[in-house]
Amino acid sequence: MKMSLFIDRLTGDLQALGQLGGSDTQSAVTRLLPTLEPVLRTRLLEALSEVASDLSADLPGQIFEARVNGDEVSLISKTEDVPGREVPGDLSARITLRLPEDLKSRIEKAATRDGVSLNTWLLKASERGSFQVSTGVKQLKGRGRS
Repeated sequence: MKMSLFIDRLTGDLQALGQLGGSDTQSAVTRLLPTLEPVLRTRLLEALSEVASDLSADLPGQIFEARVNGDEVSLISKTEDVPGREVPGDLSARITLRLPEDLKSRIEKAATRDGVSLNTWLLKASERGSFQVSTGVKQLKGRGRS
């Protein structure tokens, strides 16, 4: 999909709304629109990346990515290639891990949702380097100025 189509539609909507507020509002909207395009692109990519992350978490064995090529954005689906590790000979290392009870229960729910054992879920999450257990906290990324 082309990002410019969505950005053009949104800027058109903002211009139409600016006309409803009179000449001062319309003038302010006209001055702001050129500076909004990079922000709108960033927010659109953030939304698509979050959709890809949510899909990856909800569909076991699939990894989704948002990819950008110029103005074109695509959601790509790949099958997760995790080698089978449930062979008893493969599983020789042990660790003791202490977790808060609420985190342990969220991990157990995720493993049940994915239809795998807790051990398998932890192995897969460790191998792909990202844990898909929601903490309920959103993090902002970027740089700030004060």
